[in-house]
Amino acid sequence: MKLLTLIVDDEKMARVSLEHLCEKIEAVEIVGNYESAEEALEFMNTHKVDLLLLDIEMPGLSGLELLEKLPYIPQVIFITSNTDYAYDAFEYDVTDFIKKPVAQPRLLKAIEKAIRNEERINEAAISSASKEIYIKTEGRFVRIPYEDILYFENVGDYVKVWTENHGNHIIYGALKSIDSRLNNPRLLKVHRSYIINLDKIKDIEDNTIVIMKKVIPISRAHKPLLMRSLNILKN
Repeated sequence: MKLLTLIVDDEKMARVSLEHLCEKIEAVEIVGNYESAEEALEFMNTHKVDLLLLDIEMPGLSGLELLEKLPYIPQVIFITSNTDYAYDAFEYDVTDFIKKPVAQPRLLKAIEKAIRNEERINEAAISSASKEIYIKTEGRFVRIPYEDILYFENVGDYVKVWTENHGNHIIYGALKSIDSRLNNPRLLKVHRSYIINLDKIKDIEDNTIVIMKKVIPISRAHKPLLMRSLNILKN
């Protein structure tokens, strides 16, 4: 397992030292090295990071203020010369808190803790991905069990998720991307504009499927896989 790691510290020597220490740890892959929280925020708005090695006292945004603005919170190891922030740091449920200067054994211990946490996170994510999806709606995440999904429909620049009991929701993105992230064999792409729940099919006729009252086309390219996915008893 490689932890995609971002170093954020306004002191150049501290960043250089941390990077050298991390180079000796096989599980760490440095993806960025920034002197300000503002630069780190810009990077994390468009890139995935598993672990932040983060200073607290910096000009402009502090490390604590950065966590308030991030689009997501990765694992965080605070690295600072001021231990007065220890209580505030752990209010954010950070992975660890290291006082400067950083020694290799102490950093390795913190990284090993981060690896254990990441393994637990991945196990939980795999379990969740096999049962449900979460869709962001009006500032909250709505849980939708796979068994409640009727179908996904591509509509221009977004995808509409139709469900039986949880309303209808919008996801901005491509149907192809969503298809690659679904972890359920009962959700099958049958057309460039549709992913359906096989358990919700009412009937199939020629090149169409009926789910509820919706008639959904089946493309020639996807029909063979669809038919192999069904338990068909022929006369």
